[in-house]
Amino acid sequence: MKLDNLLFEKALTANGITKKAFARYAKIPYYTVAGWKKSGKVPAYAMVIVRDMSYRKRLDETAKQQMARRDKHGSFTEIDLLPGEKKRIEAAFWGTNYTAEEIIHHVRNGDKKWLTRFSENTSQKLQDKVLGSGQR
Repeated sequence: MKLDNLLFEKALTANGITKKAFARYAKIPYYTVAGWKKSGKVPAYAMVIVRDMSYRKRLDETAKQQMARRDKHGSFTEIDLLPGEKKRIEAAFWGTNYTAEEIIHHVRNGDKKWLTRFSENTSQKLQDKVLGSGQR
């Protein structure tokens, strides 16, 4: 099934996507994309790619906002951990993609699931450093 070129171009402009960016993202030669205007017909998969591009663009913007917010507020931790200590904390949650800062954040907030795993897999000295001696 072929689509009208006008619909394709409207979808591009509505999502703020140029034909060059579309061609680069879809790994289609730019001249092919530009040729769709001449023929007046656009393959149906092009609309799927436009939708995917706009979705990923929104995800990227959201991630940038979250990173900026995180940078603005600083790191989750106020303690100074050595690189080896950070690795031990991350190793306690082996198989996950959590950073030491995220783990400490959840542990300090008292999440039982995180606290249990943290206390089972880290040394008492490291627990005291992260939680403070009287917080457990």
